[in-house]
Amino acid sequence: MLCRACGRMNRDEDLFCGSCGQKLLRARVCRACGAKNRHDSTFCGTCGAGLPDDAANCRHCGQPLAPRDHFCAHCGQQVSPGQLCDRCHTFNREEARFCAACGAALVVRVAG
Repeated sequence: MLCRACGRMNRDEDLFCGSCGQKLLRARVCRACGAKNRHDSTFCGTCGAGLPDDAANCRHCGQPLAPRDHFCAHCGQQVSPGQLCDRCHTFNREEARFCAACGAALVVRVAG
C-alpha cells in the first residue's frame, strides 16, 4: 500500500507508514464483486455497485463485514467492542463481568 504522504510502499496489512508514521488509507472492498477501490470511492469502478461505508469494513484488513459480526471472517481480528468467554467462547458485552451463557467470571484484559 502506497503512503500518500511520503511515497513509501508498505505491506497491505499495515495501518501506518513504516517511514513517516502517516495513517494509511484502506481500500474500499466491493461486496458485489470483491474489487478494491480507492478509499474515497462511493461506487465500485469495476461493477458500478454502491460501496459500503467505512464502518462496514474491517479496520484491520479492509474486508467487508456483516452487520452483526464481532470478528472479521477474513483476518480474525475483533471488530466490535465486547469480550469472549474463555470457558464457553460466547461473545459478551464489553462491560459484562460474567458470561451471559455460562456464568463464568470474565477476565479483564489490559492492552499493552
